Amino acid sequence: MATINSERVLNYMKEHYGEELTKKGISEALGITIPAVTGSINGLVKRKFAVVTREEVVEDEPATETRKAKTHKVLYHTLTEAGLAYDPVAEEAEKKAANEAKKAARAAEREAKKAAKEAAKSAEESF
Repeated sequence: MATINSERVLNYMKEHYGEELTKKGISEALGITIPAVTGSINGLVKRKFAVVTREEVVEDEPATETRKAKTHKVLYHTLTEAGLAYDPVAEEAEKKAANEAKKAARAAEREAKKAAKEAAKSAEESF
């Protein structure tokens, strides 16, 4: 089951489909913590609903003879087409329906075994 924050992150990413989003930007826009955003995005990436791209950004200070240019890495997160189509509410409903069907099948199987035992007992008693 998806958490409320996970659904909010997914919906935000759907609203900004095609854009490269940062965790910090999502966190600030939604008012939730970066660790919550990270967990949500990791789940989406694991299910191939989002992708992560890494970009190395060069700082304003260029390289000199004695020092390399200062750089840092920025991770961008983008929703995939599968992520755009993903509906966690529908998925949860499907899981619930499948579980209910399994329970009903097990109950029917138990009733059938019980009826078979009773029929076998009745047949024994009639001899």
